[in-house]
Amino acid sequence: MFIGIDVHKRYSQIAVLDENGEIVEEVRVENANLDDFAQQYAGSKAALEATSNYYHIHDTLSEYLDVIVANPGELKLISDSDKKTDRVDAKQLARMVRLGSIPESYVPTDEVRQARALVRGRQKLVENRTEYANKIHGLLSDHGIAQEVKPLSVEGREFLAELSLPAPWDALLESHLELIQTLTEQIESLEAEIEERAGSLKETQLLMTIPGVSYFTALTIYAELGGSPGLTGPRRS
Repeated sequence: MFIGIDVHKRYSQIAVLDENGEIVEEVRVENANLDDFAQQYAGSKAALEATSNYYHIHDTLSEYLDVIVANPGELKLISDSDKKTDRVDAKQLARMVRLGSIPESYVPTDEVRQARALVRGRQKLVENRTEYANKIHGLLSDHGIAQEVKPLSVEGREFLAELSLPAPWDALLESHLELIQTLTEQIESLEAEIEERAGSLKETQLLMTIPGVSYFTALTIYAELGGSPGLTGPRRS
């Protein structure tokens, strides 16, 4: 059987074709129940489009099916239609599986996914911390304080802790400083884990032999390019 799966946040629209390209079944399945569906068609070939939540679905289906993840950019060029619906997309994916014409997308390994979660999580925390630092700059500007202050530095935070602003801006300043401190602690905690992870992988150990490449840079390269032939072997594409 050949299966096309149009994935959404809570459900998937599925089309099943036989060897002759005839429709065997069209069904909408809650994503939580996809393992039951996959068992029913164990051994079949299936395709789904790479979406924001495809990792878990791919892993669930792969227990029973030969799953291909379609590259959404290339897939759109091939199968663009004015009559796109969930059912149409599912059937189109199933037909392309049967014809062997799915433009495949690389599926990261568990190690690469974990590395991505760490470096992207750290980056998000850094962005949030910068946002609150900018809010502090705005508070200072609104009150005519022209002195250059770096809220992320120890000296800057010490200066701001002693600064007297009228209510309610004093409370806002204190809140922003507390959030910056909390975010800094969280960033440092993630950085310790990133350093440990980078030191445990042969790919990142090799990258760190390059002058100027830190443990964070090495893990970032591994996380974002982990499927490249030079890092983790041939990529599936």
